[in-house]
Amino acid sequence: MPLSFSNLTPESIIRSIYSSPINVHKNDLGLTLDLSYVTQQLIVCSYPVVNYPQLIYRNSLRDLILYLNSHHGAGNWKIYNFKVERGNSDYSDENLAALISKEDTLSGPEALYTSLNLHGNQINSLSPLENSNLSSSGLLSQGTPLAEIHQYIERYGWLDHSPPPFLLLQHILDDMHSYLTEDNHRVALLHCKIGKGRSGCVVVAYLMKFMNCSLQESRDIFMNGRFRAGITRGVTIRSQLRYLGYHELFLQLEKPIHRPKVLNGVARSRFKITTIEITNPLPHLNLDTKACSIFIKMHVYNRARNGLLEVFDTDYNDVLFDDRSHQRLAAIDVGTCVAESDIRFSFGLRFKSNEFIDSLTKMTSVSHCWLNLYWETLICSRNASLSSYTLEELRKEQIQCRDGKSFALFTIKWDELDGVKGTQNKGLKLFEYVTLRWQLL
Repeated sequence: MPLSFSNLTPESIIRSIYSSPINVHKNDLGLTLDLSYVTQQLIVCSYPVVNYPQLIYRNSLRDLILYLNSHHGAGNWKIYNFKVERGNSDYSDENLAALISKEDTLSGPEALYTSLNLHGNQINSLSPLENSNLSSSGLLSQGTPLAEIHQYIERYGWLDHSPPPFLLLQHILDDMHSYLTEDNHRVALLHCKIGKGRSGCVVVAYLMKFMNCSLQESRDIFMNGRFRAGITRGVTIRSQLRYLGYHELFLQLEKPIHRPKVLNGVARSRFKITTIEITNPLPHLNLDTKACSIFIKMHVYNRARNGLLEVFDTDYNDVLFDDRSHQRLAAIDVGTCVAESDIRFSFGLRFKSNEFIDSLTKMTSVSHCWLNLYWETLICSRNASLSSYTLEELRKEQIQCRDGKSFALFTIKWDELDGVKGTQNKGLKLFEYVTLRWQLL
């Protein structure tokens, strides 16, 4: 039905304004939802909530379920939640199960449509207390058991403004494809926080893997399907794009039967970080390097992927002048072993002589990058054999290298690093570029 004055609540008006940059799908139920169809089976939205004040401007979980059941049918949709951070308004599995159980009492789209017409005003004008009571109390026993909630939702979250672990990305894509190909009437609804970076990574990777689109074509499809023209370029964070580049290499393997071996290699790979070399440190500052230096930290995801585990924290002691390159160099011997291939390196400014000044200057420069050491090792390989991607072949090539320590390396310029919240805002420039070296174990 067309939008009527009865549907023009303060919440619907604010949600319309809040979602103005989004290419919003228009529905005939009078629901104000930030929801976009990238393909007929791939839907992206911002995260739905169940409590005020976020209900004023975010998607209502109840409205979302009403829409999905009406347009696609109960049992023909599945939510993929990539938002790992949790707030007071975030929905739980109990919230979702309660709403599914309640909507299952309706006998189809026509009954749902009637219910929405009769009760639309109540749906859009619930009090904070009523919304906070969206729980499983008295409802789970009537319909969807909580144990079966996985039929409706998968939670594969990871940190905001970051790429997914490579193995997790492949698992998500295969899970989505398995679900969608069982019935061409099914849809997958993807959301993170606003439906841009994390959801965009998965959509782009899916289009590449199962719809034979190139990386650039997939980015364009997502950008045009999700956002209004000229608003944003979609997936823009450099580390996320780097991981989509790894995904592109993965899909370029000569035969798909090789892919399980690659995934097994990624899972089994172990590394030793040997050295970190910084070129032209602190180029714009005339600082005493004994009192001030650049710190380097390395992190990996924790088990829940809602935080980071620090692997090492170090800085350099001496800066040397290289006569050949006419540049200042700082080298750090690391010698740290890691059992994960997805690594986050971060850089910042450290004042050694004054803790108070050090605490004030930590935010003057913030930069980092994510990389997958397995894929970066493979990129360094010059082995032309068909099995060059295996751990065994990579180890052989490392042994045959005149200097095994120089076999695998990754160099990145300052301008190519991620800044605050994945932007290019990094603050004070700390160096021209940095080189990381490691060995396969």
